[in-house]
Amino acid sequence: MTARYVLTSTCIHTGTMALTASLRQRLLGKERVLFVDEDGEVYEGEVDWKAGVVRGLAPYYAKRRLAANEAILLHFRGEEIELKALPRASLRAPQPEKPQEKPKEEVRGPEKKRVRVTPYPKEVLFPHEPKALEPPGATEDLGRLGFFLEGGPPWVYKAPLGRRQVVLALLRLGEGEAALLRPYQKEGAYAAFLAPESEKGAVPHGVGYLSPEALSRLVRLKARFPITPLDLEDLLKGGRVDLEAVEALEDRLVAELSERGAFAVFLLLLSKRRLGEVLLLSDLEAEALEEGLVPEVVRQGVELLSKPPFLVLKRLAPGEFLLRQEVEEALSDLQAFAEGLKARLSRVRGSA
Repeated sequence: MTARYVLTSTCIHTGTMALTASLRQRLLGKERVLFVDEDGEVYEGEVDWKAGVVRGLAPYYAKRRLAANEAILLHFRGEEIELKALPRASLRAPQPEKPQEKPKEEVRGPEKKRVRVTPYPKEVLFPHEPKALEPPGATEDLGRLGFFLEGGPPWVYKAPLGRRQVVLALLRLGEGEAALLRPYQKEGAYAAFLAPESEKGAVPHGVGYLSPEALSRLVRLKARFPITPLDLEDLLKGGRVDLEAVEALEDRLVAELSERGAFAVFLLLLSKRRLGEVLLLSDLEAEALEEGLVPEVVRQGVELLSKPPFLVLKRLAPGEFLLRQEVEEALSDLQAFAEGLKARLSRVRGSA
C-alpha cells in the first residue's frame, strides 16, 4: 500500500507527521515505528496518539531539504514505512514560458500605492491536511473517577491501581468501526462505544457500551460513596454502562453501607462526650432517636465499642459505661492496628 503525504510548515518545524487515516490504520496499537529513506537510512519514530502525530522525522526532512507543500510517498512494507520524497517539479504543473519584455518604469507620482492582501484561511490552502480530533466530553468525568487520557482515537483511558491498571478504549458512535477496538480487547482492555442514552440502540451487538449520562451519575455518587475505578470495571464487565446499570450499583452500595452509616452516626454522638464521662444507655438511646437511629443500633454499638480492638467504653454496671478514650483517638489507634496487621499478613503470604 502506498499513500501520498503533503508536508505542512508545522511538520517541517517540529519534525513530525500527522496521523492520517492510513497511518492510524497501520500504526494502531503501536508506540514506535521505523522509517527507511531512499538511501536505506533508518529513522525511529515515536507515535504520539494524544497529539495525533509521529515524531522523529526532523533528520530526514533536513537531509532532503524538504519544505512546506512538498510531498512524500509512504510505502507500507510490513513493520517498516519507506519514505520517498517527490521531486519538486511534480508538485505543480509547468507554467508556459512568457516572452521576456523590457520592464517599463511608470511614474505615478511621489506616493507609492499600497495594496492590502488578505491571507487565505489555512483550510483553503491545505484542504487535505488532517484536523486534530477533540477528546470526548466524557474525559472530564472519567478523570474524576480516576482515569487519565493516554491518546486516541480510539480514546484510551488508564486508571493505575498499584500492580495493575484498568484500561478502557472508547470510540464515539460513528467515529470508527468495532474492528478498531479489537486490538485493545486482545491486550486485556475494556472496549466500548460512547453514545448518549437516546442512541444506545444503535450500538452494534457484541460491543461494550458506555453513556455520558451514566458517567455523570457515577461522579455524583462519588460524593456519597467511595466510588473507585474498580466499580466502573465491574460495570464494564457487564458490557453496558448505562443509567440502569449505575442505578443498580447505587442500590447495592446503599444496602452494603447502610449499617456502616448508622454506626458512623453513633460514633458522632459519642464524639460529643467528654473523656472520662459516665454514659447511660437510656440517654444514648434517646439521643439516637433524634438522629433517626433505632435503639438496637445503640445497644449493638456500645457492646462493640466495649470490646477489642476498640475498647472505647468500659462497662461499669448494666446500662452504664465509662468513656475511656475519645472517638478520634480511638479511630487513629484502630487505623494503626489495621495497617500493622495488614503488613504482617503481607509478610506471612510472602513467606508462604
